[in-house]
Amino acid sequence: GVQKFILVSSIGSGESVVAIPPQALETLKPVLIEKEQAENYLIASGLTYTVIRPGGLKSEPATGNGVVTEDYKIAGTIHRADVAQLVCKCLFSDAANNKILSAVDRNMTYSQVSFEELSLT
Repeated sequence: GVQKFILVSSIGSGESVVAIPPQALETLKPVLIEKEQAENYLIASGLTYTVIRPGGLKSEPATGNGVVTEDYKIAGTIHRADVAQLVCKCLFSDAANNKILSAVDRNMTYSQVSFEELSLT
C-alpha cells in the first residue's frame, strides 16, 4: 500500500493566500480553490502526507538553494528541479510527515522577512 503521499500544490492555496499579490490571486483563484480542495482531501484521507506549496516556478537548472518552511506567509520563486529535489527529500524525512510546507529558493524570496527553514535530514 501507499506509505506516504507527497502533493505538490502552490503557494496561494489555503492560508498561504496571504503570501501572493492581489493581482496574482485574481488570476489564479479558480486553480487555487481546486488545489486547496485536493490538499484537504489528502489530509482527510488518513494517509501520511506532505503538501509542498512551491512559489513561482522557474525552468532553469537546480540551484541547490530550495528550502521548505512551515511559514505560510513566505513567497518567492524556485526552480522546478529544486522542487523535485525537495520532493525526494520529503519522501524520506519523517520531519515532513503530515505537514504543509512552502517551498522557495532561499535567495529568491519576495521580501527580506526571515523565516525558519525546516530541516529534512
